[in-house]
This record gives sequence, structure tokens and C-alpha cells, in this order.
Amino acid sequence: MGKNIKYTHRYLARIIIEATIPLAMGTGEGNVMTDRLIATDVNGLPSIPGTALAGVLRNALTTNENGEEMNELFGFQNGDKGLGSRLILSSAQMLGPDGKIIDGIQSIPYNTEFYANFLNLPIRQHVRISHKGASEGGGKFDEQVVYKGTRFCFEMELVGTADDSSVWKEMLAQFSNPGFRLGGGTRKGFGEITIPEYRAKEMDLTKELQAYLNKTSDLNDHFWESVTPVKPEPSESGWIKYKITLTPDDFFLFGSGFGTDDADMSYVTETIIEWNDGTGKFSGEKVLIPASSVKGALAHRVAFHYNKTNDVFIDKQPTLDTLKERGYNIDIKTKKEEDRFQTIVTEGNPAVRALFGYSANNNDGQRGNTIFSDLHLEKAANKKLLNHVAIDRFTGGAMDGALFSEEVVGSKETFTLICLANNSVEQEYLDTFESTLKDLCAGMLPLGGGTMRGNGCFTGTITKNGEEFKNEK
Repeated sequence: MGKNIKYTHRYLARIIIEATIPLAMGTGEGNVMTDRLIATDVNGLPSIPGTALAGVLRNALTTNENGEEMNELFGFQNGDKGLGSRLILSSAQMLGPDGKIIDGIQSIPYNTEFYANFLNLPIRQHVRISHKGASEGGGKFDEQVVYKGTRFCFEMELVGTADDSSVWKEMLAQFSNPGFRLGGGTRKGFGEITIPEYRAKEMDLTKELQAYLNKTSDLNDHFWESVTPVKPEPSESGWIKYKITLTPDDFFLFGSGFGTDDADMSYVTETIIEWNDGTGKFSGEKVLIPASSVKGALAHRVAFHYNKTNDVFIDKQPTLDTLKERGYNIDIKTKKEEDRFQTIVTEGNPAVRALFGYSANNNDGQRGNTIFSDLHLEKAANKKLLNHVAIDRFTGGAMDGALFSEEVVGSKETFTLICLANNSVEQEYLDTFESTLKDLCAGMLPLGGGTMRGNGCFTGTITKNGEEFKNEK
């Protein structure tokens, strides 16, 4: 494999990508401020390692049939046998507010408004929700993310022959696939990118050897000034695109986990980078609708619809053997009714497993087949301060120390959520997912916090691959 071949061609590309939603390029480490830190370069600015780019690209290209071809392209190691990669990828370095690439050791003006924001990156708060719809003990964690709108630049080089032109084009097309995501948390709202600029060149070394040798590894090399930017050809997506357009009925609250001077609980906001004529600038605070909150609510409702279809209810549960026959992933030795109930509404539910994945037990985990994206609302929030007090059940009066307040969003702004579902998912599972989306658009599935006291109801419409379908209550 790869022997006795004369590699006469070099395929080169320089790609600028923009995070259309935040990125979570984790290092696997934490500090006193957060549980998960993002990767940074020598200047302390966010960076995307070349290994991360190569891994995601290889996964996007690999199928059950082309494993040997991918080994020849990306390399492999199997005992004393192996092969080096023919694909060379640089790390993706950040662009400054002037659109120039920050490559190598530089003096970063952290006292300016743009760079000062990178001294304290956003930290996302998360909490694991149990099968009962409440937070689980020990399920609180947070992670650092890169601002939406941050731009990065990296180079790719493929060592090959004239016959590699088609695989090179297929490789570049993956970056335009809507399912192509970078970093962690790609199934809960992170990692979506767009390509503001893309330059590519094919070089025949039998004719252009000196020009190739003159090129340096600097991402700002003058070599690229003579290469005309082009628009990459998108690959076949392999995804079903659901577009959910929603209008709030009243108030909604996606909590920040913190209070303000005026309220004990407040909604979450983030600032983002906006680009205009090649210049980047931070916006004001935007109201954030985290995809992780939407995903969690949908997953619980998917379980409900699938259980309903299969006549599985809390007071009418089939035997364990029957559940196993119907595809539920339940340990046949489970005796406790509570354990069984927990399983049929979470990762033991076939529809939940197929759509949202399941954790690794005995190395058999599976990531989800649905992808969600965070949403930052365009307009400023219309704040509303709501005061609450717990009532003593015996006296009917206010309970001591139980007064609290929350700051909610009262906007009537219509917004659009995008969700992708892998077209390999079986139709019976897609049917439960679509029934759940209909519930959401009919106001029967509230989102966010305080849903039991009136927050988070929406009405709207759904399109599937551009075609609208009815929302029947």
C-alpha cells in the first residue's frame, strides 16, 4: 500500500472558517474557573489543532466500504505495520479584527476591546436532567467555549498524483456539508462552521517545482495572493433538515445559572463577533437559546411518543421479555420497577437511542443522529421582572425566606431553530421525532425554565427539507 508510486502532484488549499455557533475545542483539562478549557496557541488565543481537523475529516469521508482507501490516504498503524499520512494539515489560527491571520509568536494588544474579550472566554453552564425531568445530583458541570463569529485559517496539502484530483475535491466538499462539525458537543449545539474564503491550487511538480519550493508554511505567505478565491462545491449532505420557526406566546427563560442586582435568576446572554467588509467587531449581549436545552426537552417527549405507540405506560408496563422483544435495551436481570421506568424513558428507549445516542457501556456507545444549533436572537431582550413567593400550605400565607424573583425575556421576536436528522434513521423513529416537533409548534411542549409556571410556550411552523407540513394538535 503506497509503495512504488511516484507522487508528482501537490494539492494545496487555504481555508478560512467562521464559527457560526460557539466552538468547544477542549483540551481535556480544567482549572478553578471551569471544568473544560479550550485549546489555545502560543499567544493564548483560541486555536484548532490539526489533529482535530484531520480526525473529523477522516470520519466524514470513511464508510464501511472504503476503509482501506482511507488508510492509504490518512495513514494507519497496526502492530508493526503502518503507513504515513499523505494529507498534511496545519493548526487553524485565529484571525484578528482586521482580518489578518495571527500566525506565530506575536505581541497581542490585549488592552484593546477586541482582544480583551479573549482574556475571559464564555463559560457554558450545564446540568444533567433525570428521567423525572429534574436535575440529577452531581450532574452540574460547565465548559469554556469560543465566541460565535470567531474566524480561523488553516492549510491543507495532499501529496499525490494526477489521479487524486477527484478525492481532493471530495475532501474539500466536506467542509460545506451541514453535518460537518468541529470540536466537542457537536450534538448539543456546538461546532457549526461556514467558509468565508477558500483558495485551492493543484501543482504539477514536473512543471512547478520551484514555485512549490518557494512557498513557506506561513499562513500569510504571498503565495496565496495569486490564487483566486473560489466557492467550494458542497457534498451530498446525508441529512434531513428541519426548520422550526417559533414565536413566543409570552415569557421564556433559559437560565444563566446566576442572578443580577435585580433578580435571583436571569436569562443567559452571550456576545458574538460580527464581520462587516472584512472587519470583525464584538456585538452587544445577545439572548441565547442553548441547543442543549432544546435537545433535552425533545428527547424526553420522543420517549413519550414511542412508549405511547408501543403501549408502554408507567401503570401498564409489559414484562421485561416483552420490552426486549420490542427493542428496548433493558437488562433482563433488572427487577426494580424504578430502574425499569428510568430505562424506558431514557437510553433504553429505542427511539431515544437511535436519535440522540447513548453513553458508552462496555465500549458500545453511540453518538446521536440528530444535530442542533445554538441560537442568538437578533433583537435586544424585552426584560420582565417576575416576583414569586412560596405559600405555606397550612396557613395560606407567605413562607418565611421564600421570596425570590426571576428576570425573563418577554420578546415576541420570531426566530428559527435548525435541526438535522441523519437520513439513515428508521422511519418509525423519525415519526416520533416529527410528532415531538409538532407538539413544540402547537404550544404543547414548553422549553427552558419555569415551564410549570407559564414560561416557555411557543407556536410556529415546521419545514422538512424546505417543504412545510401541517402541525396537527
